[in-house]
Amino acid sequence: MRFSTRTRYGLRFLLRLAAQPRDSLLQLGQVAREENISSGYLEQIVRALKPLHILRAVRGSGGGYALAKAPSEINMEDVFLHLEGEIAPVRCLTKGRPCQREGQCSTRGFWKELDSHIRGFLHQRTLQEIIESEKRSASGGNHVEL
Repeated sequence: MRFSTRTRYGLRFLLRLAAQPRDSLLQLGQVAREENISSGYLEQIVRALKPLHILRAVRGSGGGYALAKAPSEINMEDVFLHLEGEIAPVRCLTKGRPCQREGQCSTRGFWKELDSHIRGFLHQRTLQEIIESEKRSASGGNHVEL
């Protein structure tokens, strides 16, 4: 299973916002240049995250974005669902999509269990935990590129 660039870039964007001083704003153009992401793509990511109410936007000169919630309150399952649209490992587990082989599928239990593990892992993680994990990895030399 692979997550899209939209999710990877979205997570990088959120980490950048979390690294900002509390009352400062980060402009999308700056993030786009520094992270080598197109501004238009970053705007799509912001629109996808908007329903979560985790971003604060200020318009006009000197405007930009900041986190509207503490990193410890930003749940990764919510973020991934909004950026990916769906995270089920197989289509038949996607909500609203009936499985025609549900009664006789010999692998459905396996896929449901995998789906449960993925969702549980993401549900238990916050942006704050990712920040702390990255700090530990960076100090130990095991940095993982997002």
